[in-house]
Amino acid sequence: MLFLVGMDKKYELIEPLMTCHCQRCGEERQWSLYKETELASLFFITVWRFTPDYFLVCDVCQDMVKLSRVQGKQLVHMGSRDQKIHDEVEGLVIEHQTINDKS
Repeated sequence: MLFLVGMDKKYELIEPLMTCHCQRCGEERQWSLYKETELASLFFITVWRFTPDYFLVCDVCQDMVKLSRVQGKQLVHMGSRDQKIHDEVEGLVIEHQTINDKS
């Protein structure tokens, strides 16, 4: 018997989320929220969607910051309208880029 099984990742742009400083670009840039869902298929039919992951991506240099699922869901529902969440996510971007600059 032959089974055609496959795995794929789907990236979905949720929204352009916020503007903050990108250390790679050296300027204030727009960051967008993306949702990544991994899919399992059988005979080219999706049979399982794994829990999604969320990423912030710089629109210019494509630097990517992975968010926790909780933060991703909060941003999907509230966007950057909540100043506390906005500041927290901006801090994550800065921390991520600072760590990667040292490597």
